[in-house]
Amino acid sequence: MIEITNDFQIKSYGRFPEVLSATEQFKDRMVEVSKLYKAMGESYLQHLGDDSKISGSEKKDLNEYLENILLVLVMLRKLDFATEEEESYIRKDRGLFELRLRFGEGGIWELTGGIRPEYKMKQRKFRDWFNGDFSNEIKTLYAVYGNASLDKTISPNDKAQITKQIDRIIAEIVEMIVYIERFMLFQ
Repeated sequence: MIEITNDFQIKSYGRFPEVLSATEQFKDRMVEVSKLYKAMGESYLQHLGDDSKISGSEKKDLNEYLENILLVLVMLRKLDFATEEEESYIRKDRGLFELRLRFGEGGIWELTGGIRPEYKMKQRKFRDWFNGDFSNEIKTLYAVYGNASLDKTISPNDKAQITKQIDRIIAEIVEMIVYIERFMLFQ
């Protein structure tokens, strides 16, 4: 669960679930991202229903999906593509939005960061974000991985490119969680 303070400091931590954390379960982690993405889209459409409104419990469901996708992406990043990194920074807009990922022993991870007041958060509709930005970022991840694996080996350069894409998605997810929690209006 991501905690957001009044001054937009962000904190989340946890341990990788054993069910997906074995090194040989790479394909399971990739499939899990896809399954969660699809399930979140279906849940969103179902929540909209006839009234086209999002309630508090529906927002909570969307955040849970986003947090679950975030967890699997953090696992992919650490277990499959940036295995040696113990700490990493993800920045948007010249550091006005910054996240720090730290990894410990036994699958323990921590995400901290903050959004400065000068950062211009996009005011957008969840549907547009999900169908546009988020969809494109997820598709790009699979395309980058697919292109890298064509020759049956993933080079260090390929891993760096995939890690950059994962970082972009992580930042998008955290920004959307903040948006849902703090700015999304009940319709």
